[in-house]
Amino acid sequence: MLMAILSISALLLFRIPEITHYKGIYFNESFQYFLVTIFGLICVLILRPPTISYFGWPRLKWMGAFTFLVAAGWAAAVMSGGFVIAQPLRVKIAGIIFILFIGLGEEMIARVLIFGSLQRFGTIFAVIASSVFFGLSHINVYLPDWSPWDAYWHVMSTTGFALFACALFIATRSYWVVAIFHALVDWGVVFEKMNSTGGEDYSPGILEGLWWGVEDFFINFGFFGLFCLWILRGRWPKWSLRLAIKWKLVEQAEGIDSRSQLQVKGLGLEVPTPTRQLLSCLARFFIGDKKNSHSCNK
Repeated sequence: MLMAILSISALLLFRIPEITHYKGIYFNESFQYFLVTIFGLICVLILRPPTISYFGWPRLKWMGAFTFLVAAGWAAAVMSGGFVIAQPLRVKIAGIIFILFIGLGEEMIARVLIFGSLQRFGTIFAVIASSVFFGLSHINVYLPDWSPWDAYWHVMSTTGFALFACALFIATRSYWVVAIFHALVDWGVVFEKMNSTGGEDYSPGILEGLWWGVEDFFINFGFFGLFCLWILRGRWPKWSLRLAIKWKLVEQAEGIDSRSQLQVKGLGLEVPTPTRQLLSCLARFFIGDKKNSHSCNK
């Protein structure tokens, strides 16, 4: 636990200096995150948190597959968002290696080490604490030139991302999935946006600035993260149940009992027992078999 606190504190308080004087494309940046990855791995091997078992193949059961598809769709949307990728091939390769090391390093620290070490205090606490740590660790981007609003918005955005990353990590039980997803979401770190136009500096009021942070939190993965974590706890949100009834996926509210739970061994989490039933109804509904979808509550 002490090593986890020290590692996240180091990322929060200090900017990693250049390791060598070699000025290759993204060489120092990639090497820095490589060292972060190795340091985190050593801590994991020493502390042996429960997440040490998450280095295997992903588990793509119903919830793992759902979060994986959400992550894949979001990553594709980010990568297709008008970025300039006309750099020479060697620059592209170096940039992709760099963002891969970002994903590997930050997920090793935030999810495998911090989240895994905090799980002894409960999964909910581990999710919240590790997400807040992850968000705060991005303050160093704005040092030494301090920009309070930019730092606040970035922290809120990355905290929302961390919630979804935790959900993806728990559902797939795979470090590799969440690390690659993280790398793809950081596509803009290497490839610049097209049609970027300058403008006058705008200083928002206190309430406006705070609200923008809340928007950044929910728009950037926060909503999906909370939704997936809620389902992983074992309860479908009531509004989703109302939609299922309204769309006649089931005939009665009892057809999907949001309080029905099934313990998942080894995770300390619960998932709803009618989940497969609801997904089956959704599949039948979208392929046009509405007659059978009405009887899914039986």
